[in-house]
Amino acid sequence: MEDLQDMFIVHSVEEIQNLISAHEQFRATLPKVDNERQAILSIYNEVQKFAHSYGISPNLTNIYCTITPAELSLKWDKVKRLVPQRDNALQEELSRQQVIEWLRKQFMAQANLIRPWIQTGMEEILHSSVDAGATLEDQMNQLKQYESMIFNYKPNINKMEGDHQLIQESLIFDNEHTNYTMEVHELKH
Repeated sequence: MEDLQDMFIVHSVEEIQNLISAHEQFRATLPKVDNERQAILSIYNEVQKFAHSYGISPNLTNIYCTITPAELSLKWDKVKRLVPQRDNALQEELSRQQVIEWLRKQFMAQANLIRPWIQTGMEEILHSSVDAGATLEDQMNQLKQYESMIFNYKPNINKMEGDHQLIQESLIFDNEHTNYTMEVHELKH
């Protein structure tokens, strides 16, 4: 019963799917367990009838087990309540992990496009600024062109920054889909 109430911490869709699979296997055992419970209660009722028919006190205690039929029924009712709650919690976490995975892939796609663009731009700016053969006016015009390119590319960076904000709010600390992080991008531009 405690397993149905345990907190779970997962970091991927695969991990939550494994928990869901284990829970489904557990749930599949419940009909057999219920049959066993009913058999125990049936035996208890037979013992009570036997005790009544021979005038023995109905308050018999089982020296091998301290759980009473009433306690067994209460525990079974609790399990029947907890199983759907656990189903819902696992499905909610699956949905959450699917959103997180989508965010990871979204960021990866943007980061893998933007990072090379930033790297190429930085190299071009560096090359332009150290070009000894160019006049200051040529260098200034070249830098203005780069500024215009950066301004035009800014919506892509803003989109990635927005997704990064969602990633931080979702407490996503790793992304196996890319080596790039927003912090690396921020250092470069």
